[in-house]
Amino acid sequence: MLANSDNVIRAGLTPKHIDVPELLKLLDPDVTVPVLSPRPLSAGIAVYETPAPEFRLYRLDLSGERLVLPGTGPRILLCIEGRAVLNGRPGEVAALGRGESCFISAADGAVAADGPARAFLAGTGELS
Repeated sequence: MLANSDNVIRAGLTPKHIDVPELLKLLDPDVTVPVLSPRPLSAGIAVYETPAPEFRLYRLDLSGERLVLPGTGPRILLCIEGRAVLNGRPGEVAALGRGESCFISAADGAVAADGPARAFLAGTGELS
């Protein structure tokens, strides 16, 4: 009988055993990894076009000017640089530092953010 992770080949980021020779047998170094470039949407907001219409990824470059976050459904915001301050309904404020994230529910409606910060926002796209 197999234990929970007996069929796992680890590639790193864990203190558990990493079987490099077995990992190299399974990898295909000739596979081309696509590089996605963001398309500017507006000042401070760029979108990464993906083949999945139900998923959107945005890059936010927050200067001192407040931006309304794109999307209306559930979203996850990850601050990777600086300090992002989110403003939702009156009295709802959240501040995120580097490496911090938050969930924005669909019920939160319009949310604005300012910085200075760089962040990524993942959300739903057009669901047909």
